[in-house]
Amino acid sequence: MSVFYRKYQNKNQKSAVYGRWFARAVTIGKTFDLDDLAKHMSEHNTPYSKGAIKGVLTDMVDCIRELVLEGKAVKLPNLAIFSAGIETAKGGAAKSEDFSTSKHIDSVYLRARATGEFTRAELTKAGSVTELPKNFTDYNEEGSQPANSGNTGGSGNTGGSGGNSGSTTGGNSGTGGSGNTGGSGNTGGGNTDGEGDFN
Repeated sequence: MSVFYRKYQNKNQKSAVYGRWFARAVTIGKTFDLDDLAKHMSEHNTPYSKGAIKGVLTDMVDCIRELVLEGKAVKLPNLAIFSAGIETAKGGAAKSEDFSTSKHIDSVYLRARATGEFTRAELTKAGSVTELPKNFTDYNEEGSQPANSGNTGGSGNTGGSGGNSGSTTGGNSGTGGSGNTGGSGNTGGGNTDGEGDFN
């Protein structure tokens, strides 16, 4: 098992680390959808068929969404804690009494906080990190978080305790960029059980 990366140079002249080189994680091959995952699981010495597994997974996804939209957190041990986050309008409200849900809440999004064997520390211990060969073309770096390149926007966690400082909602600034340029991170509730956010 290996986690692959490609090197890139920071070309943002306004960045404090302009010109320096960093690593960006990439995924190889196709992205596994629910059907592919069910097939993969059915081939791992299980008595359950692909169809049965897919049915359970489909119901699980639906139920997690339902519970998250009810304001609950759902924990799948050794994977993640799923909950809803909110992003507030830039600038906020001048006074508490002026704050309006319709005016100052921009969006609701899914938070996934790593737990157990999927925490940063555990993945770092278990994962073998390898540079992707230059002639390898079947890879995708979209949505990857450049490591150590510095965020230029986003406020990280604004509520709760023990949260990470990085944004979970902002997109990457593009190849050669300097990290995330937008997004407000987690806006309510810190991490629980000492677990970090997916980045």
